[in-house]
Amino acid sequence: MATPPLKRFTQCGSLTMLFVVFIVLFGVSSTALTTFGKTNPNLNNPTPPPIRARECATHADCASLENTSCVRDPVDARLRCLCGDNKPPFNGLCKSKLKGLRHLCQELINCEDGMVCAVENATKPAAFGAKVQPVSQYKVCLCDEADGWVEDLRGTHCSGALNVVSGFAPILLGLFIGTILAQKQMH
Repeated sequence: MATPPLKRFTQCGSLTMLFVVFIVLFGVSSTALTTFGKTNPNLNNPTPPPIRARECATHADCASLENTSCVRDPVDARLRCLCGDNKPPFNGLCKSKLKGLRHLCQELINCEDGMVCAVENATKPAAFGAKVQPVSQYKVCLCDEADGWVEDLRGTHCSGALNVVSGFAPILLGLFIGTILAQKQMH
């Protein structure tokens, strides 16, 4: 007995639809499959070139860039207009709210921990090995030497290590001497 034409069409149509669904599913998903260790070429975006900040000689040269100061770039040691975190501004804007060493400030809350906002002393010697930086009459963030903070050797931030060592030294020395005296009394 022959199948009616309508039933033959539905059988053929459902097979065709099933075939189309398989092609679409496997055709699209096969591009996502990769071999172990092989990266997907669609995800490799070229890295943008590094952002270079504008070179400067004084803080006044950076006045057009909001929240920047003329400080030494930690990458190449040139004077540049950098944000408080010593990074160049992105699209002319700085993300950092706190200011690092030698950045312009208005008051103490602008500076990072261990720093004060003051006019730099022209007679103060530079840190050992640090390049001499021009002294300005602007208020800048400086290491709070009264609290034991000192400028690091590269002149990029303040370090409180001297304060910590000097605090523990008497305790360690006392323990050491006590141990020696206790051993002498036992013999």
